[in-house]
Amino acid sequence: MRHVEELLEGFRRDTRHSGIFLDFDGTISDIAPSPQGARLHPRAAALLPELSRRYPLCILSGRRAADVASLVGLPHIHYVGVHGMEWMEEEPRIDPEILPRLPALARAREELVPLLPGLPGVLLEDKMLTLTLHYREAPEEEARVEGLARDVALRLGLKVRQGRMSVEIRPPVDIDKGTVLIRLSRGWRLRRALYAGDDLTDVDAFRGLRYLMKEGGFDALAIAVRSPEIPVELEAVADLVVEGPEGLLDLLSLL
Repeated sequence: MRHVEELLEGFRRDTRHSGIFLDFDGTISDIAPSPQGARLHPRAAALLPELSRRYPLCILSGRRAADVASLVGLPHIHYVGVHGMEWMEEEPRIDPEILPRLPALARAREELVPLLPGLPGVLLEDKMLTLTLHYREAPEEEARVEGLARDVALRLGLKVRQGRMSVEIRPPVDIDKGTVLIRLSRGWRLRRALYAGDDLTDVDAFRGLRYLMKEGGFDALAIAVRSPEIPVELEAVADLVVEGPEGLLDLLSLL
């Protein structure tokens, strides 16, 4: 905890060069049965405006950038979506590396949609840049869903990534939460940063923090937000584990 206290003191002393990076679902929003049911935690709605006035602040989500921007609904925050593949300016901007892969993703959707009636409770979330099959309401279908996703992805030259009660079909590009965190931290000339998340994709962000620390002159805090479904891989590499969004907001309120 001494490292945590020292880092937070560094944040308070040097707000301009201290960055806050946060996931959305399960981090500043309670987990919902479906993506459409998620809402910004009321305490986050009260705290984020104050933090964004003092610190560089980025919401780095697996959702579309416009979706997470709408859910948070606050100015002066940098919104990055689909694990770094797009971001909000005046309009959503897609990383050019993704564009050649869009036809393959559209074809994957065409193949998956007719199969959904045979998978009751499984939801297909189409983010255009990725496709996510959610089986939270049908956990018994986990093996079938994962096998189906892998078959489709392999045939179309795409990749599969496991999430929490979900599996994602995505382009084979080296863009993730970690690469974006590194790019933004350098662009903002940060000297320290914290990242908080609750899922496997957040391990990439933790790796990004570690990379910046190895370069030197940078301090970081990787925060895992605990839930009954927290991946052991995330908890194992975190500097600090907090109890749900409430625990994270308790910590952020110290800034």
